[in-house]
Amino acid sequence: MFRKRMGSPEPTGVSYWTGGNGIDGDPRGNLAPYVLPIRPGSHPVQGFRNAAVKTGYHFKFDLKTKGNMFGKQDGIRITPTFSFVSKDGTTRQEVDLYYHRGQDRLIRIGSAQDLEKRFVVLNSRLRNVPGTELGDTARYQYTYELSAEERNQGTMAEHMVRFVDQTSHHKTWVGRYDWMILPSQIRTLIGPKTDIPSSVNVDRANAAIQRWYGEYSLPADVYAVPKGTDLESLARQNQLDEKATVFLRDGYIVVNFNIETLRSGNTNAPHLQYIHAPLMNQWQMEGFDNSPVDGQGRSWSMQDGDVVLYHADQSSRNDFQSQVPH
Repeated sequence: MFRKRMGSPEPTGVSYWTGGNGIDGDPRGNLAPYVLPIRPGSHPVQGFRNAAVKTGYHFKFDLKTKGNMFGKQDGIRITPTFSFVSKDGTTRQEVDLYYHRGQDRLIRIGSAQDLEKRFVVLNSRLRNVPGTELGDTARYQYTYELSAEERNQGTMAEHMVRFVDQTSHHKTWVGRYDWMILPSQIRTLIGPKTDIPSSVNVDRANAAIQRWYGEYSLPADVYAVPKGTDLESLARQNQLDEKATVFLRDGYIVVNFNIETLRSGNTNAPHLQYIHAPLMNQWQMEGFDNSPVDGQGRSWSMQDGDVVLYHADQSSRNDFQSQVPH
C-alpha cells in the first residue's frame, strides 16, 4: 500500500488525508479511498477492501500548521477518545479501553495505572522525511535557536550533518495512550523557498509553515467495554476472562483525535482548535466525509476527528504467534 516493494522503505507517495481539500479549503485532488478515517473500504487492492487495522499496529501521521508555531516551546496536543462501531456500521457507542501489562491485568487507558510511555523518532526508516526538510530545519535552529556559545562550537554545516545523522534519530517522548503532545523536536519547517518578496526574511518565510510528525497505536491485547462500566464490581461477581460478554468484539474500535495547538508551552489555554473552534471546523474545511460508503454499499456514520478503525476482535499478536509443526 505505502511501499513500492515488499520490504522496501521506498514510498509509493500514497497518503490518507482529512478530506479532499487542503488546509485552506482548496481542492487537493485526492479522491476516495485516500481519505480518513482508515476503515473497511480504505484499501484500494482487491481482497483487502474490507480490512481494517489489527490492534497493536501503529500508524504514522503528520500535521501541518501555519503562522507563529515555530517556537521551541510550541507544540500540538492530541487527545484520543474511543468508540465502538458495529460490523455493519449502524450503531456506535463510547467505550473505555483496557489492556494487560505483564502481571497487571485490565489496566484502563487513562487511569492512574496506565503508565505506558509512547515515543516517536522523527527520522525513522519508514517515515521518509525529505532530507531538504531536515536540512532547512537544522539551518534555522543553528541561526535562531542556538546560543552564541553553542554556535562557536561548530559550523552550520556541522550542525546540519549532526541533526540529520544523529539528533533526528533520537526517541522523543510524546505522551501516553490517552494523551500526546508533539514537541518541537519532531517538527520540521516547510515554508516557501521561492518567489519570496525581497522585503521578507528567507528564514522567516521558511519557518512560517510547520510539519509535525507523530504515530499512535492501541495495545495489541485491548478490551473495549461501554464507557463507565465498573469492571471491578463485575469481576467480584464473576471471573472475568478474555471471552467475557462484557467485552465488545463484533465490530471496530474507532480512534478519534481532538487536536489543539499550544503556544509557548501553555497547556491551559490552547491556541487553535481543529474541531471545536468558535468560528470554523477544520475537519469540514478540509472536506471530511461524515457518511463514507464502502465497497458493499454500506454507509458509515463517522464523526469529525475519526482517524482509524481497529478490529475489535483481531490483534497483531495473531500474525506473530509461533507455529509448532506436527
